[in-house]
Amino acid sequence: MHNLILSWVRTAVPAAVGGLAAWLGVKGLHVAPDDVLAVGTSVGASATVAYQVVVSTLQRRWPIVGVLLGSTRVPTYAESSHPGVHSDRDLRGL
Repeated sequence: MHNLILSWVRTAVPAAVGGLAAWLGVKGLHVAPDDVLAVGTSVGASATVAYQVVVSTLQRRWPIVGVLLGSTRVPTYAESSHPGVHSDRDLRGL
């Protein structure tokens, strides 16, 4: 699988788990209608981050756990093409 697609999958799976957690978390709560969005967003974001951190950490020790992120393969990035690396190029040409 191409590294870009692999990274999308490994991002989408935790996001889906977080969305499911948000839906389940709000389902049983009696929250004021004005607060449902805030509570759902908070639960979803927290669950997404927690899931990603826990599974990624466990995958370092037991690589098979990576299946819970959608793939046991970890994407690799070339140093020069990493979006966080400043290349001194003008961004207007993109």
